[in-house]
Amino acid sequence: MLIPVTAADIPDFQTACAYEHVFGSRALTALRTYGLGSADAHFFLCRKGREPSAALYLLGDVLTISSDDRADPAPIAELAQRMQVHEIDTNWTQCQALQKLIGGHTDSSYYMVYRSGKQPPEDFPDIAHGDLHAVFTVLQRSHAYYRTHLDFAPWAADLNGRLSRGLAALYQLEADGQVVGTGSIVSWDDECGVIGEVAVVPEYRHRGLGSRISRFLVQRIQQAGKTPRLIAGYDEVAELYRQIGFAPCGRWGELYL
Repeated sequence: MLIPVTAADIPDFQTACAYEHVFGSRALTALRTYGLGSADAHFFLCRKGREPSAALYLLGDVLTISSDDRADPAPIAELAQRMQVHEIDTNWTQCQALQKLIGGHTDSSYYMVYRSGKQPPEDFPDIAHGDLHAVFTVLQRSHAYYRTHLDFAPWAADLNGRLSRGLAALYQLEADGQVVGTGSIVSWDDECGVIGEVAVVPEYRHRGLGSRISRFLVQRIQQAGKTPRLIAGYDEVAELYRQIGFAPCGRWGELYL
C-alpha cells in the first residue's frame, strides 16, 4: 500500500528513511525543509501490512526512495507514471525491479561509508562557505551531468531552503584567486551526514583538490558527531574514495524514464 504522508505517518516515514541512509537522509532533510504543506515537494509512504517499507520523496520530476526488501515496486511504478517522473533514485535491487515494470535505462555504483575512524585535525584555509553562483559555475564546468541535470533557479531554491535551516552546508575551494572546486554536505539524519556535489574544474584536476575537499567535509561531519556517507558517481570514483577511508556498503541505482 502506498499513501501520501500525513502528520500521523511521520514516525513511520522517519523509520523508513533509516533503511538506507543516503537517499533516506535526502528524503528526511526534504521533509524537514518543506514540511507536508508544500506545493513543490511531495512525500509518500509504502506499508507492508502495518509496517513501513519505503519512504518516497518527489521534487520536480525526481523521485527519491529509501526502502527495505519488503517494498512492493508495483505501486511505486504506478506513482512514477502518474506523476510523470523522469528519474528514480533508489537501491539497485529496486531500481532493477522498477525497470522491468516501466522500462527506462539505469545507472549504478556504490553507496560508501567512512570507515577510517576519527580523522586527524587538519587546517583548510583555502576552503570557505560557498557562493551559490560561483559554486554553480564550478559544477557546470566540471561535468556533463551537472550541465544536463541542474538548472540554477530550482537548484538554488532547494539548496537555500536547506541551508537556511542548517540542514545542508555549501563550500568552495579557492586557488590562484579564483573558485576552482566545491563540495557540500547535502543532507543529515540522526546517524550521518552525506557528502555530495564534489567537483573541481578541469584545469585544476590531478592536484588532489577533490580529495582535499572530501577530507574537509569528513572533518566537518565528524565534528558533528556523525558518520560521513556518500554515493560514488561511478565505480572508478569509488576507488579514489577508498584511498581516503571510505568503503562500499551496497549499490544505488538511478532509473531514467
